[in-house]
Amino acid sequence: MKKYLLALLPGLLATGLAAQEPWPLERCVAYALEHNLDIRKQELAVAVRKTELTAGWLGHLPALRLQVGQDFNWGRSVDMQELVIIRNKLTHATGASLNASVALFEGTARHYNRLAAGKAVEAARATAQELRERLTIDVTRAFLQLMLARQIYAYSQESYATISQQQDWTARLVEAGSQPKSALAEMQAQSASEKAAMVAASCRVRTATLELTRLMNLPPDSDFAAAEPFGQETLAVRVPMIPTTQIEDYLTKDPRLRGAKATVAERRHLLAAARGGFLPSLTVTAGYGTYYSSTAEEPFRTQLDENRNPSLSFTLGIPVFSAGTLLTRTRQSRLALETAQLEAERARVEIVDEIRTAAIEAENACQHYLSARETLDAMQELLQVTEAKYDLGAASALDYVLARNQHFKAMSDYLQAKWQYLFQLRLLEHYRP
Repeated sequence: MKKYLLALLPGLLATGLAAQEPWPLERCVAYALEHNLDIRKQELAVAVRKTELTAGWLGHLPALRLQVGQDFNWGRSVDMQELVIIRNKLTHATGASLNASVALFEGTARHYNRLAAGKAVEAARATAQELRERLTIDVTRAFLQLMLARQIYAYSQESYATISQQQDWTARLVEAGSQPKSALAEMQAQSASEKAAMVAASCRVRTATLELTRLMNLPPDSDFAAAEPFGQETLAVRVPMIPTTQIEDYLTKDPRLRGAKATVAERRHLLAAARGGFLPSLTVTAGYGTYYSSTAEEPFRTQLDENRNPSLSFTLGIPVFSAGTLLTRTRQSRLALETAQLEAERARVEIVDEIRTAAIEAENACQHYLSARETLDAMQELLQVTEAKYDLGAASALDYVLARNQHFKAMSDYLQAKWQYLFQLRLLEHYRP
């Protein structure tokens, strides 16, 4: 048993290491797309639409029906050969028939309903794709927010460690008489403030992690850790703009607009189907049957052969008056078509506005990032100079605390501008065809 456990130990360790492996952004997105409940529900809706389309195709096939019957009668009956009444005698009869019917013309309603079902499948697929793209953007935003929270927390830890060391150094300077006691009090207050900031940053990390795992539909007991998306490379200082031609190319592939156009086509086919209800219908029915009766003297096979009854009938249906049902259905279909056309136009306008807004926000984020980086460099130099002057006794503790606070704010603004700029760049790439 001990040898068996030792043999399993490497595999268990490998499993544990694999579970603790950090998740990159691509893996987070893939997992979210696979386990999202809304997407799975929409995929079921696509399957339902496909079933309706298949039913529309099968509706063009003829209907075939086989009937077999066995009758027993022990009361009064009629002998069809002698034309006499039979009393209190058990008689039985057997009959069989095969009927087939097919609609030759149904006023084009079934044809356009089938076309509408095909467009409904396209609209459902486009909705599923729209949900995937929206979830991808949401997961990307949540992932980058988690990276931002982690970097702010890491910086707050480093800053708290530095202020703790500076507090110890100030205590020694106060003991040596180089600094007043008020300097130590200011350092202790700054240390407490930065500790509170570190705790708050830690809470933001947990909150951002919870939001990301919620979007991924990850189980609560999962051992999740996000991986850094990249190293310390420099971001681009100019935003690549999207020309109008590329916007038009993207509109042809955007799932929201494709779904809206498919819905317009579906409503147009449904309107044609409603108008087809005013047209006549023509149905042909063919049948073949035979029967056997115990009241006849002929044998079973002979009766079946002599009683054969083939039939062929044509039925022409002409709608004369439907109490306004067909007219109301046509009006409703026309209004539904006009509504779908307005929705498609609104979707187009909204998508164009989103692309232009994303381009403007990316440019603004770039300028904010460059400005925050310059401010951080200036505050970094100011902090270094103030720290050196404080160590030499040429600056007060208040000057040092102010310099640290300014540097902390500059670092926070820089990190926020950096990750916001990264998200805007990714969003801009999403709109490129």
